[in-house]
This record gives sequence, structure tokens and C-alpha cells, in this order.
Amino acid sequence: MKFVNLDPADAFAKAIKASSKDNKLVVCGTEEDKSYIEEHLLESSQSPKDIIRAAANIKAATWLSKRRQLLESDEELNLAEITGEFKAESSDKQGFNLATDFVTGEAVDNLLGVKIKTDSSWKIPAHFKFGGWNACPEPEVHCAIWKHWQLKYGAKIVGVSNDVIEAYITKPPQTTEEAMKLAWEQYLYCPDIVDQGVETVSKLAEVLLNHDCWYFWWD
Repeated sequence: MKFVNLDPADAFAKAIKASSKDNKLVVCGTEEDKSYIEEHLLESSQSPKDIIRAAANIKAATWLSKRRQLLESDEELNLAEITGEFKAESSDKQGFNLATDFVTGEAVDNLLGVKIKTDSSWKIPAHFKFGGWNACPEPEVHCAIWKHWQLKYGAKIVGVSNDVIEAYITKPPQTTEEAMKLAWEQYLYCPDIVDQGVETVSKLAEVLLNHDCWYFWWD
């Protein structure tokens, strides 16, 4: 993993282009993001190879099913409220965020990214040793889930900070049913994007339908 300086104007375009190559480029954000990433890399005793091997023993469908069972067993949750009502494909779809300052909306000064040599995008979380805090899954779970999404939706990770993952999608869902199924998977994987974001799984599905950009954030 090697940190590099990026131009915010074309950082994600370059990351998307590199996503189909073995030498991948991942947008990371600010110097502060870099410091958190480096700190986490030092704290974790796992190697990327260890994480990738562990991911091979995880079936994404089984992991998601167990999360759904836990959710349904929580009597304090109202699943109907969480689900909401699908109305129509959203015309206000989110773009990539890590090249933009969250507070000012301006391009990030001194934007940073990393170059990673790996044959598959789903292995990227292993190189960051991403996860394992609060409700954020362990690194091997991230790899297993992204392998599933890469196969089904052509999902390619193009942005990773200390608490964010962003991806470019080549085969997004094209029907309401597909979008709802994916939205539930994303909610089970990352509840914060609904609970602290779009508010319902249906609203998430409205954004995912025919959209080529995904965003995840863990508190």
C-alpha cells in the first residue's frame, strides 16, 4: 500500500479506470483519514493474506441471513417502519464523497489515495484491515460481502477512508424487487446508512435502482 496525492477533479475517474487492473487506486480523503488508516494498520495483528483466507470460510448469504434473524428477534424494532414504502426511483442520487469536504462542500485540499496491488476489488478491505469496531463488521466479513456484490453487481471499491467505503457499480439493480433485496443486504451490512441516513430501506432502494455509486459509513 502506497499513499499518493490526487487531483479531486479526476480522482474517482482514475480509481474507476484502475479498478479493472491489478494495480488499483483507492481514494482515501484527507491527511486526517490517512493518520487513522495508518494507526489501524499498526494496531491490527492480521495480515491481508490472513484476512483473505478467513473470508474464504464466510458465506455472504449465511452471514446476511443471521443478521436478519437477529434483527427480527429484536422486539424493540419496528420492521415495518424500517422497511418503509417504495415510491419511485430517486432522481436525487448520491455521487462519490471522499474527494469533497463534508462541511464546506469544496474539493478536498491535498487529496490522498493509495495504490494497491491486488487481482480483485473485494480484497481491498483486507489491505486496509478495515473494520472490527462498534457495529462495523470484521475485515474478513467485508471481503466476503464485497466478493458477493462483485459477482452479482459488478461492484468495485474505489474509495476507503477510516470509516467510509465507496464503490462503482457496473451492474446495478434494474427492478424494484432487485433494488429492495439489495437495500436489505446493505442495511444488514451497514445499518448507519439507513438509521442515520435515508431513514428507511425503501428509500435506500429508490437510490440504488439503476445507480452506479454506493456509499457506506459506520459510526
